[in-house]
Amino acid sequence: MQIYPLFAPYIEFLHLDSGWAFFAPDPNTGRLVRYSVQSADGITHTHLLTEKLQRSDPAYLRLTTLSAAIKTDTPEVIQSVAQRLCRMHASEHPQSIRFTLVRQTRITPEEYEAGHRPLDADFLRLEDLPAVRCKT
Repeated sequence: MQIYPLFAPYIEFLHLDSGWAFFAPDPNTGRLVRYSVQSADGITHTHLLTEKLQRSDPAYLRLTTLSAAIKTDTPEVIQSVAQRLCRMHASEHPQSIRFTLVRQTRITPEEYEAGHRPLDADFLRLEDLPAVRCKT
C-alpha cells in the first residue's frame, strides 16, 4: 500500500506540495495579473488584480491561487473570473474584460545595486489574453 494517498489531502491543504523556489540562491520570478474593462462608451479602465492584495486579507490565499490559475490554457477559469469581474464592475457598463499576465524577468544583483527594481517596466514581460465578452 502506498502511503502518499493517505497524506495527500493534508499536504495539498498546507501547500507542502508546491515548489519552494522563492528561497535563495535561485528564486522564481514574480507573476502578476492585471485586467482592463472595456466599457460601453469605449473607455478602457485598467485594474490591478493581484498587486492590490494585502497579505492580511482573509481572501489573500484564495485570490492569489485563483489568479495563478489564469493562464492561456485555462479558458474556463478565464471565462469564470471575467464574468465575475463584469458583475463587479457593473457601474462601468462593461462590454468585455481582458487579462494581462505580467511576468518579471530576472534582475541581477548588480542591476539592483544600480537602482533597478524587479517591477520596473524594463524587467516586465506583458502577455495580453484574448478579451472575454461580458454577458448581459
